[in-house]
Amino acid sequence: MVKMLQKTVTASNCRLLLAFTLGLIACWLVILRADAHAAYESSTPAFAEQLSQSPDRITIRFSQELFRREGANTMELALIQSSDLLAEYEIGPVEIDNDDRKVMSAKVPVELPPGGYGVRWTTLSAEDGDEHSGWLTFYVQWEPRPWQIEQDRHIAQELLIPYPGDEPDPPEAADAPTPATPAVARAADDPNPALGVGPLVWLALGVVAALTVVGALGFHLGRRGTGA
Repeated sequence: MVKMLQKTVTASNCRLLLAFTLGLIACWLVILRADAHAAYESSTPAFAEQLSQSPDRITIRFSQELFRREGANTMELALIQSSDLLAEYEIGPVEIDNDDRKVMSAKVPVELPPGGYGVRWTTLSAEDGDEHSGWLTFYVQWEPRPWQIEQDRHIAQELLIPYPGDEPDPPEAADAPTPATPAVARAADDPNPALGVGPLVWLALGVVAALTVVGALGFHLGRRGTGA
């Protein structure tokens, strides 16, 4: 009777450990999926930039390399006349940079009149196959109106970038400047720092450690059940 009870408890523990392990794996996959797409990093013109003349090309850099497939990576240019009224402009075909596939661009073959413009883009990541889309804005000989500023702030939040001018002011230099540490110097030398990699690495290590503990505990309980 005692041995049968021990075997039942051992089987229940194994099922519980298996469910816990599968739950950890599912959480990890969800986190990876949420981080997976070719996200906006920078552009020329810059986001919400005020230009003194019409640009001849629009260039956007993303966080992942783009997959070359017809119609998968696009850009559409429009004059934003109000919050819900657009006047579209034809632009050249999208080109993915051969030397840096994180960059795509398109020529602007016409002289843009003064006003606020929006560029809607879509991408297909070559790293995970995820599709993504978004907007960026810029202005040609135009001072943004309050409704345009409000709209740009909303778009900036969706792109996870600061609105121009909202960056914190740099600290004032002291009378005797402190030499930069090697870590700061290396970070400054990197023109395209990876965003959000540190937390994911630590989370991965935590998941691996948790799975190791769970495996060891399951093995220990299994041996105890067999010995009984």
